[in-house]
Amino acid sequence: MRVTLIGVCVGIVGMIALGLPGSSTAAPPHESSTDMRQRLIFAPTQRDMILTEMRLMLGSVSGIVQGLAADNLSAAEKAARTSGMVHAADTDPQIKTLLPQQFLELARQTHRGFDKLADQIKAGSSRDDTLRGLAKLTGNCVACHAMYRLDEAR
Repeated sequence: MRVTLIGVCVGIVGMIALGLPGSSTAAPPHESSTDMRQRLIFAPTQRDMILTEMRLMLGSVSGIVQGLAADNLSAAEKAARTSGMVHAADTDPQIKTLLPQQFLELARQTHRGFDKLADQIKAGSSRDDTLRGLAKLTGNCVACHAMYRLDEAR
């Protein structure tokens, strides 16, 4: 179990190191950059809104791991629910029109994944099953950060 929790934490750190996704205008990578992810360009306030949502999801992942480590499944469920579809409905509709369809689909899958994980925890899933669900869910985060780079319009 300890190795699994360490693996999840390493995955989260790797996810953060990969970068942050985003939106409105796609642009090629900077000529001097070896970063080949699709650049998505937003106005500063729009970029900040997306980054805030990503930090909320990362906070949910942290809360799930902390809840599991403390054997507090109620806390883990609450943390998962925080980033579910209810939160996705709060997203500014204008931002959604600026994001690539693949980005939006991955975001929907991720929000649904948080709800599914919360439902599994509530139904009494084991810690190992919950960790497997979390590993699958964070795979969406890693995929998104590997494909997209969120830049600010200048």
